[in-house]
Amino acid sequence: MDIEKLPPIVIDPKTFLREHCTLPALPEVVQEVQGIIQSEDVEIAKVSQAISRDPALVAQILKVVNSAYYSLPREIADVRYAIAFLGLHEIERIVLALSVINTLAVPDKNELKLFWHHSFLAALCTKHLASQYEPRLSFEELWSAAMLHDIGKLVYLKFFPDHYKAIRKISAERGIFFSDVERDLKLPASGYFGVLLCDHWRLPAKIRDACEAHSLQDLQAIKTGDAAGRFKRMICLGNAVGMLSLNSLNEVKKTEIARGIQTALKCDETRFLTLMAEVYDLRMQAEGFMEQFG
Repeated sequence: MDIEKLPPIVIDPKTFLREHCTLPALPEVVQEVQGIIQSEDVEIAKVSQAISRDPALVAQILKVVNSAYYSLPREIADVRYAIAFLGLHEIERIVLALSVINTLAVPDKNELKLFWHHSFLAALCTKHLASQYEPRLSFEELWSAAMLHDIGKLVYLKFFPDHYKAIRKISAERGIFFSDVERDLKLPASGYFGVLLCDHWRLPAKIRDACEAHSLQDLQAIKTGDAAGRFKRMICLGNAVGMLSLNSLNEVKKTEIARGIQTALKCDETRFLTLMAEVYDLRMQAEGFMEQFG
């Protein structure tokens, strides 16, 4: 559909996701797991039992745990062992991230697959960059923030599918970012939808921050004097190098992003080319993950 023929998107942030565009609460397993972990008598067995009541969620968790992001020494086939290897809080973050994506219940499986691929690639790239430039950051917290940084696009797709598809089409034709088209057409930003979703479901602050700011343009405004700023910086850069590796951008945009990355990381051309070769390897790992995740 021609985007000029579509009605404007007008929302009230106070009622959006609550009245005219509604979403259910997150699954009970999220609150149950959080409650157990916050209790004084927290036990791995209780967390495992709560999760195990949802076999589909268990299967997803094990695929994530066994992915290249965690690179565990052996394959994990039981949630109890996953908890033992990664810890209660990381399993809680994985359960939360998966539940957010699942609860949105986006019917377009192809777009959902594209979302998963981009998000997992961004997570891999973010961790890779952090290991070299910010090794003191929590790689575990980076996973959930990177995985959900683009969740606003699924909100767009769910409630404004015609607008979403038109934006996606223009983005692909011009070789520019989805966010560039949103801005050019003066449409609500998907990042804004992500923030509203985080507020609606009271998601962690670092996930909200990732939704609010994950582009190189956002990077210029981030102050890196504290851990929170450095965390945001890695999300922005992980997203940027991941997008650059997909070869979906036009040459002008590629050059713009490449220069932005080099400036932010203060790296010369040789180091940048080495980094991108490493990122291409990560892209292959992301594609392998998608084949298993299905």
